[in-house]
Amino acid sequence: MIGEFGMSCDVIEESELHKEKSVFLVVGSDTGVGKTVFTGLFGQYLSDTGVGFSLFKPFCSGGRGDIEFLEKCGNLGQAELNYWYHEQPISPAAWQLSTGNQINFDDVIERLKREFKRNDRDIFIVEGVGGLLAPITLNRTVASLAQELGSKLIIIAQNRVGVINHVLLTLEAALSRGLSVASVILMEQEKPDSSAVDNAELIRIHMSNTPGFKGIFEFPWLGKGADNPELIVNNIKKAECVLKEVFDEVIKPYFFADSNN
Repeated sequence: MIGEFGMSCDVIEESELHKEKSVFLVVGSDTGVGKTVFTGLFGQYLSDTGVGFSLFKPFCSGGRGDIEFLEKCGNLGQAELNYWYHEQPISPAAWQLSTGNQINFDDVIERLKREFKRNDRDIFIVEGVGGLLAPITLNRTVASLAQELGSKLIIIAQNRVGVINHVLLTLEAALSRGLSVASVILMEQEKPDSSAVDNAELIRIHMSNTPGFKGIFEFPWLGKGADNPELIVNNIKKAECVLKEVFDEVIKPYFFADSNN
């Protein structure tokens, strides 16, 4: 089958599925590492394979570009995928601290859980803000969001010097909070440094005994317009191979009855 954006992909037959709903939380090793690009393009890949899915970015600030990109790649309107927004690049917790206004974290959780009950969706991908311990409120972090949703983590990190430490620190913080890490996505850089050759393998060695871990994947550099909705067609084609790998290794074990979990 040729998908919406001209991508050749295998359509999933209804008889192959066991319909187990799964929630994945996309977190960064830092801010600005490529979470939205991965989330959006992977969502579009799921759409082209016939998988029922939804994308969410409940907290966003500093411009509506990310929300618009996810709206284009997904199947929800902006009000359905985003619940808190501020035009300045400020964290929700910093906004709460500076204004004295409250963020109703529990309401966000309830809204997401209501969406998860939809009968026509089976995979839910929620994009966090910044890193795993980035504060959402004065007493809740992105890790709190993962715990409340019972989600598996997909860690996004830039493939450059220092990434091994960043990923392993995120892993340690996740495991100490009872969270499961499903995969790590290393985003390639425009000008890779010398560490980029071995980073994936070194992280893989250190994560080899991590329960539920499905693998490390190297996401290609897509250029300056990676989050441009008008370039989704080209960027899906550039990233098709790794998107398929993530689908096969990360999604299928949770989604298909005949897959090994």
